[in-house]
Amino acid sequence: MRMRTKEDKVGQKGSVLIAVLAIIALLAFLTTKFIDDSVKDLEYQALFKQPTDFRALAYNTLEITLAVIHEIATIDDGNIYHYEQGWQNPLEYFEFPQNKDWEINISIQDPTGKIPINALSDAQMSDLLEEGLGFDFSTTQELKDAWTDWIDADESRTLNGAESEDYESLDPPYKSANRPIESLDELKLIQTWNQEFFDESGQPNELFYRLQSMVTTLHNQPVNVNAATPIVLDYLLLNTSWDAKALFEFEDKPYLTRLPESLNSELLTTSTDILLIQITLKRGDVPFTINALVEKNFSENSGASNLPGRAVSEDNAMIKEGTLEEQLKLNFPFKLLKLSENQIIDTNSTSNYSQSNLDILL
Repeated sequence: MRMRTKEDKVGQKGSVLIAVLAIIALLAFLTTKFIDDSVKDLEYQALFKQPTDFRALAYNTLEITLAVIHEIATIDDGNIYHYEQGWQNPLEYFEFPQNKDWEINISIQDPTGKIPINALSDAQMSDLLEEGLGFDFSTTQELKDAWTDWIDADESRTLNGAESEDYESLDPPYKSANRPIESLDELKLIQTWNQEFFDESGQPNELFYRLQSMVTTLHNQPVNVNAATPIVLDYLLLNTSWDAKALFEFEDKPYLTRLPESLNSELLTTSTDILLIQITLKRGDVPFTINALVEKNFSENSGASNLPGRAVSEDNAMIKEGTLEEQLKLNFPFKLLKLSENQIIDTNSTSNYSQSNLDILL
């Protein structure tokens, strides 16, 4: 029997030491991972278990943003043209004191830079399909008829269209919506559109993405030339004597306040009544967001003397307390069309469709 040498004992101790160090390293990794996951979970839970002052801060920031836009627009006779007017950084304009607990970011977008698909006339829809998307005359007629039957209120089928009777024979069955579409994804349900804008597996194709870059369901207003994307502007100027470069040289400003008289288009204007605003409060990795789609509602009395704390008139010193009845009488300069917390309002988002109109959801 061989006697254990000094070298054997040293080697055994070394192996034990390596094993102990490996266990310590593993425990350190697991502890660090647990702490990181716990911190993220606590940050997420904090959004809902905190006092409501953080939510109040977010809505206060939204009101400040709207007040700044209103004030700047008032200087320009009530017109909202472009962020170059000075409303892109409302907190800097307002000189709002920063809250050290939260990082505040504001995003303001003009959704009227895209064509309102739900507001197109029959002739405008034909032009979009043929000139903008390259469909031939026959396919255009099929697309138009299917579109008309999907959005109109009746169940009378057009020549190339389809109504609930046709869709109910599919698997799974569903009914025509009988209202304007709420999302471009809804096109997947419409006859002919589902073949031209989606592949065999139901995935959007190149034509769908081109359409998506040109149209929106968020508004029914003319396109604000100052916010129009290049593809939209090129299409709307296609059969005119103007191009984008020449058009923006028409005025010596970074944006247009009027269109040339020779540019006669029902789909073009120089201002917007609708804005998409996102307020983001961030602390750690988890943000809290407010998303608001607002419409201009300016009047001579907007924001004036109807606020809580103000006297009703010089002859009546009664102080307003912000009751529901008083709030309903406020002349607020914007209408809230959509409002959500932690859910994006986007031109490409998918909406949930009313069960009274459709039997299935996308």
